[in-house]
Amino acid sequence: MDIRKRVVPNNHLGDPITSVGEREFIFFKVKFNNFRDVSGSTANEVTDREEWNECECCLCLPENYSEDGEPTQLAIYCHGAGGRVCEETNMIGGVTQILPCVDAGYAALDVNGSKTHGITMGCLEHLMALYKAYKHVVKNYNVTDRIVLSGESMGGQVAVNFANMFPSIVLTLGLFYPRLNIEGVEVDGHYCLGTWDKFASTREKIVENFRFPTNDWCEQNLIGFHSYKIRSFINNEGERVVIPPCPIKVWQGTEDKTVDPVMVEEFVNSIRRSGSYVEFHKLEGVAHRANDAMRQELLMWFNRFI
Repeated sequence: MDIRKRVVPNNHLGDPITSVGEREFIFFKVKFNNFRDVSGSTANEVTDREEWNECECCLCLPENYSEDGEPTQLAIYCHGAGGRVCEETNMIGGVTQILPCVDAGYAALDVNGSKTHGITMGCLEHLMALYKAYKHVVKNYNVTDRIVLSGESMGGQVAVNFANMFPSIVLTLGLFYPRLNIEGVEVDGHYCLGTWDKFASTREKIVENFRFPTNDWCEQNLIGFHSYKIRSFINNEGERVVIPPCPIKVWQGTEDKTVDPVMVEEFVNSIRRSGSYVEFHKLEGVAHRANDAMRQELLMWFNRFI
């Protein structure tokens, strides 16, 4: 059952986001199968199974939304590691960042993720929860079935992986300071710290979200979900080349201490090496946060494709 609430939303700390003001948000839940067979078994037996989980979702419709006529353009925004979607506490995840698009006539959607903490790092379960939410919105509201997609920080992994898994429904991708490297990467003598390198607690979440059989690194369980490596190859110069499923724009602050700007620029360069279209806005002096200029540019980027 969808729940409509007109509230001032809270941030991940539970404090009201007064700059947003009071709006109507639609909260709902979807169920998805989060089982994934990574055993590689060739035995003549059924190894897949149903393992259902539930996910909270948030939708915000523009004031000019109509149940009849031309469908409203649907935009999905994937929140970062600190974000949450929770109806009980009025948390709306990444919908906060994309409200300028709502004011311009877009519908905005985000989901909490496959785990209660919402930190799912672009794993299969998060992608399937997001896909089920997308299907629910397309079925029950007058919105487009082709989307514009965005994500910030760890939500950048979710957005990139979702676009690669479901390329037929994604028109374009916009990324705010995306965390893309789960393992460390060396770029021109500079070592870019990976998520796996950070903390024991972060490693535990990677082991949990990607179903590593032990606490050790398991490359095969990341195949298809390692954002920097999907649709890529190493060229004759030993450089990675990434072929994205759609046009991409990336925003990155030079003073970001959470996401390595060198890694993000390398991701942009790896797309350029393929001849695919990508735009890059480097923001001098900006740390790990979005500002009004980035949000307004995201709207203009989306407007090109609808």
